[in-house]
Amino acid sequence: MIDSGVDSDKISSFIGTDNYGAGRLAGEAALDAAAEHSGNDSSNVNAADDYSDVVIGLVNYDPNSENGLEREAGLRAVAEENGATVAGVVNVDSNIESATAGALELLNEHPEINAIVGFNEWTTLGVGYAVEQLGLADTVAAVGFDSNVVSIGMLENGEMVALIVQNPFAIGYIGVQTAYELLNNGEVDETILTSATVVTRENMFSESIQRILFRFD
Repeated sequence: MIDSGVDSDKISSFIGTDNYGAGRLAGEAALDAAAEHSGNDSSNVNAADDYSDVVIGLVNYDPNSENGLEREAGLRAVAEENGATVAGVVNVDSNIESATAGALELLNEHPEINAIVGFNEWTTLGVGYAVEQLGLADTVAAVGFDSNVVSIGMLENGEMVALIVQNPFAIGYIGVQTAYELLNNGEVDETILTSATVVTRENMFSESIQRILFRFD
């Protein structure tokens, strides 16, 4: 199985993103950016006192999705460890209209939010559009997952402060490699987790990050 697991005892190996770890990356990016917006020292993500005034809103997708749940759990752990508050969470359909409406609802109901996170490609776009529509780019740090032309533009323009970008090429490559090993009676790991990368406006134009954002250019 690659990317998303299923409840079955017939699976020999699962290959996918370390979603809990990726959620932690999103949490750390949100804390640092929100603290920077408020003028606090964000040099140490483990210093809880630096983040006591960070209030986070979460825009997640299907509440039964293990990937989304693990990402949210990772982010919540970082928030709890550092004294930040999660003000609210909305679960939306994975499309732009639903995600934007959910993000707008969350921001309007909780004006104290100074960081908002979307957990997949569509919720990321919804978060970015909501921040843009409400004119909150200077006061609300928006963090998202995955990347496309639109979300990369949002990052460049400041509607997003960070994107947590997975490595689908590695997941697919290792998936085929693992299937080959199984067909030839080789030994494989039961779980193979791939890493994610934090892309920001500061590093997005570096050669290594450009290779992650535009893999086939």
